[in-house]
Amino acid sequence: MQVKLALLLLLLSCLVCTGIGFAGVCPGTTLDNYLGSGFSCGITDQTYSNFVYSGSSNPPGYGIPAGSIVVTPITTAGNPGFQFSAGWFASTSSAVLEEDSLIQYTVNVNQGGSPITDLSLSMGGVAWTGTGSVTVDETACLGAMLPACSGGQVIKLSVFDSSSGTKLFDSATFAGVTEVDVDKDITVAAGTNGSASLSVVTNQYSEGAAPEPGSIVLFGSGVLGLAGVLRRKLSL
Repeated sequence: MQVKLALLLLLLSCLVCTGIGFAGVCPGTTLDNYLGSGFSCGITDQTYSNFVYSGSSNPPGYGIPAGSIVVTPITTAGNPGFQFSAGWFASTSSAVLEEDSLIQYTVNVNQGGSPITDLSLSMGGVAWTGTGSVTVDETACLGAMLPACSGGQVIKLSVFDSSSGTKLFDSATFAGVTEVDVDKDITVAAGTNGSASLSVVTNQYSEGAAPEPGSIVLFGSGVLGLAGVLRRKLSL
């Protein structure tokens, strides 16, 4: 029993030192539970952190609160991400002419994980009448942090639906990176005589080929070797 306990403690300490498994699984819950200093969570081999949210409206007082936005993790192998669901709505026949939500967060690939080579943005549950419009504009910094994105690369995505045109999906492909900082602006506007609504916005972060596994193999061999030594010593 003591041998098994010692081996378990050894393995756990090695995993902590390498940074593997340091974040809990991202929950399916409302966005307010993702906010707050120090929060991070994981989906497959990616860690999500630095969540920031603000909601506004015209006139003021009708912005969507973080507690009304449902976050659903997308666990598709090689293409994880988030689905954000809420009842964004604006209409000239109501008191709300515009609703705007700004969502920000950072995606990091865990040590040994596959680099991100593609990001996508899409929306669903979209409707408009007259001069109404729905727009989601996203700015992503590859390899650094917004707003400066110093040393990184800026990528811009946009989806929209109105009388001027429709684009429900957008994506960008790039050389593999291990960090993406995201700034997403969701806007539904009634215009001068119309309405607009939106229920779903989706982000996914596709992964390319995994990095050279040699270091992972060496790490595993080292752990097994140390475990063997410890077992022999404890059995003496």
